[in-house]
Amino acid sequence: MSAKKPALLAWLLGALLFVAVRLATADAPAVETLFPPILADDLNQHRLDTALPPPQGAFVITQSFTPAHDGLQELSFLLVRWEEGVDGRLIFKLRDAAGRLVVEARLDSTGVAHNQAHTLRFPPQRDSAGRPYRLEISGSATNPLSVWGYSLDAVAGAAAIAPAPGRLDDAPLPETAAQDLRFSSRYRLTWGAALGVLGGDARQHGPYLLLALLLLPLPGALLLLIWPQRQARWPAAVWVGVALALGVAAWPLLWQALTLLGGRWTGPALWAAAGVGWAAAALLGAFRWREARRAVQWRAASAHMLLLGVLLLGLAVRLLAVRDLNVPPWVDASRHGLITAVMIENGQTIRDYAPFLAVDRFPYHFGFHTLAASLGLMTDWALPDLLLYLGQLLNALLPLTVYTAVWLVTRRQGAGLLAAFLVALPFFFPAYYATWGRFTQLTAMLGMPVLLASTWQLLRGARGWRRAWWLVGVLAAGLFMLHFRVFVFFVPFVLVAWGVSWGRNGRWLAAAGALALMLVSPRAWQLWRLLAPAEAAGGGIANYNAFPVSYFQVGWEMAFVWLAAAAALFVLAAGARRRAWAVFPVGLLLWVGLLFVGLSGEQLGLPQTTLVNMNSMVITLFVPLALLLGTAGERAWRWLQRWRWSAVPAQTAAGALLAAALLFGVRQQATILNAETILAWPADRAALAWVDANLPADARVAVNSWLWLGSTWAGGDGGAWLLPLTGRASTTPPADYIYDAALAREVAAFNEAATAVEDWADPAQAAWLRAQGVTHVFVGQRGGFFDPAALARNPGLERVYGREGVFVFAIRP
Repeated sequence: MSAKKPALLAWLLGALLFVAVRLATADAPAVETLFPPILADDLNQHRLDTALPPPQGAFVITQSFTPAHDGLQELSFLLVRWEEGVDGRLIFKLRDAAGRLVVEARLDSTGVAHNQAHTLRFPPQRDSAGRPYRLEISGSATNPLSVWGYSLDAVAGAAAIAPAPGRLDDAPLPETAAQDLRFSSRYRLTWGAALGVLGGDARQHGPYLLLALLLLPLPGALLLLIWPQRQARWPAAVWVGVALALGVAAWPLLWQALTLLGGRWTGPALWAAAGVGWAAAALLGAFRWREARRAVQWRAASAHMLLLGVLLLGLAVRLLAVRDLNVPPWVDASRHGLITAVMIENGQTIRDYAPFLAVDRFPYHFGFHTLAASLGLMTDWALPDLLLYLGQLLNALLPLTVYTAVWLVTRRQGAGLLAAFLVALPFFFPAYYATWGRFTQLTAMLGMPVLLASTWQLLRGARGWRRAWWLVGVLAAGLFMLHFRVFVFFVPFVLVAWGVSWGRNGRWLAAAGALALMLVSPRAWQLWRLLAPAEAAGGGIANYNAFPVSYFQVGWEMAFVWLAAAAALFVLAAGARRRAWAVFPVGLLLWVGLLFVGLSGEQLGLPQTTLVNMNSMVITLFVPLALLLGTAGERAWRWLQRWRWSAVPAQTAAGALLAAALLFGVRQQATILNAETILAWPADRAALAWVDANLPADARVAVNSWLWLGSTWAGGDGGAWLLPLTGRASTTPPADYIYDAALAREVAAFNEAATAVEDWADPAQAAWLRAQGVTHVFVGQRGGFFDPAALARNPGLERVYGREGVFVFAIRP
């Protein structure tokens, strides 16, 4: 028996022991113990303005509705208590389309407070999607309880007051203005539904994702094939990881070069470039086949299969996380949508926001948007889907570049696999980037691990790396174009690496720096002239540089902090004993320490800038953390294997920890989104499509908003996407409007006045909107200060659209 088989058995034993202990110590069924049910919102009619009368035997309150998902399991209401000191019962009955009783529940009014939430739970309805259900609410003769409703029809269904079954008298029923109850439904994500989601994504978005996988690494693959590879043999996964990082870095540079030459990208041009590029790659590969075989290990090693499994599982759970979205979340996403739309329209890197917005400057980074715009020009992929799914693909690819970086430094596949696994599943970041729509920083972090490893190897004088100085230059230039905040965080690492190398190989570092400077100089010059507006974007914001404690209060994040502390002690001890492998993780510790010191200027009396802050740095620490834990973990593992008595216990414990991290990570990634950051709900996109098809091109649409960051107003519901998806002017465009002072004052003035309005049913408010140049009002499903019921009562407005809680009103002349 080979040495690997007993080790594998010990790992499996550990995993089985963990599962057995979990099952033995839990009261829930076995499947729910290992995979706790995932509940998510189905319907959400959250508006209210009408208290329905308490049913006391003569009538019942009904609500019909049609779930959007299979697995319907909960209904939630907000209760009304009409009288104190009187007790009775409120009775809920839910029936399916055939009239069969799904559940009956009674609520004793004793102790129930006014405006108390109540949830009706029942067994999951396996085939509930698209099937009508009917809720009946009745009560005892002394029942003081009822529910809230809304006076405008907001869901596909209706609320009504009906005679109670068996009622003999013909007394009139009480009247109510409510057309829908204030209620929400939730569904359980079943295994079948999860597989159905993934299958649907594969059919609908799979071809686009495959195209992205071909497009992203293309420039990097060509550069690696052109470069005469004389370094030690790379595993195929490492070669692909370097090509991916290089490709993502090169695309912004290619877009910039074509723009400077006066050219424009088009769909056919990009298809031709991709075809010619991969044909050239194939020819180069064939021409250099013997050399490539010596440089790259193309055989499918077991480590490659494990890495592929980690990547596929990471992608699957990230797709499940966004299964109920059709528009990316949060404020940042709409601005990325606008920038991408501008670049698709013009086929060049962005310098202003024409024709969408009257802003004549662009003090931001456009690297990610060159990738998104390329795919947008090449396909008919809808912009919201493109951003949402491209973002999740990039997120799922990050473990590959982390694996690549660890291998380049350590030559240890086990260390790379551990680091990749941590980033793919149990780490909170980078997966949480999805809830912010933080595509630009995510894309920069995709290349950061390979840049760190390449810079380290160049300065440490690793064999063959002196010839790879250009690799560091291109990666650094690409990082600058992708996200200059992340580039600023990278610079101290160069100083650390050069310092621990005692200043060796400085000329190769200088060559890489000169190449990077040459590549970014056009953009750097533009940014230098626009530095003041960019600085102003972060000025005057309370707690702008505060430490984000909340990030360490979720999941296993504090456990990873303690694990990092233990790894740091282990590494420092090895460094004190002059172990060569410890130099890199010690360098990581010094780098992170410098970042914390540099961003603690206010506390230490050091200069500081608003271009970077503590929050933006902390959310990048998953990369050095993964590199540290992967490197130190593999070395600690080898140390434990030196003694026979510790090998089997260590392998068993590792199997148990791996099983725990796997089960935890899958659930965490599938539920990673923060509901508070979801501004555009599913019905908003259909309404925006209606706006695009039906409103005149010169329409100016008022939308809900809120004071987001400092003095910046942001769209508060689906209206945030009105400009990038329809081209119609909005009272609150995506946040880039702040780059024009006059427009920023105009947006602020409108929203400050709108938030102060108490009654939108007042005809004077229609006149005020008309005076502001507003022609229409868009009220998204999430809503805001515009109350659609009040707007519907305003004689100066006409409702022209109303479906699933989204409304559009026209201002009467």
